Amino acid sequence: MARIIPDDWKNLAATGAAVRERETLSLLETALPDDYTVYHGVHWTRLHEGFSVFGEADFVIVSPSGRVMIVEQKTGFLRETPKGLVKVYLQTERNVAVALARTIEALHRRFTAAFGAGTYFLEPLLYCPDHVVKNTAIAGVDPARIVDATR
Repeated sequence: MARIIPDDWKNLAATGAAVRERETLSLLETALPDDYTVYHGVHWTRLHEGFSVFGEADFVIVSPSGRVMIVEQKTGFLRETPKGLVKVYLQTERNVAVALARTIEALHRRFTAAFGAGTYFLEPLLYCPDHVVKNTAIAGVDPARIVDATR
């Protein structure tokens, strides 16, 4: 079983999307080997032109060799629009590919500062268990890096 950080995730109350993330954590814990580590809810922030830019990686999976996969999980209803794949939050639409790219870019900055350029590799993955991506060309994410309801 993979190691999950924070390790008290089974004891915390969860509702809504958090329940689905807990299901994914359970799956990752049992499906990945013992020497893998899964970080859940990794928050990041940085300054950009005097303003704070922030976000969260749903899951950061680290292999024993140090390879890192950033998983953006989008559950529920998604829309495929001419501007890309979007998640609807109340009355706001957020582009899924842009959110994933911001997270990858922010973590690239942190990893480069800590380890040096070219010494690591971050792999993005979009996980949308409730949605079938019909038009991968507009999703804004490499089709090989999408896991949807069909697989």
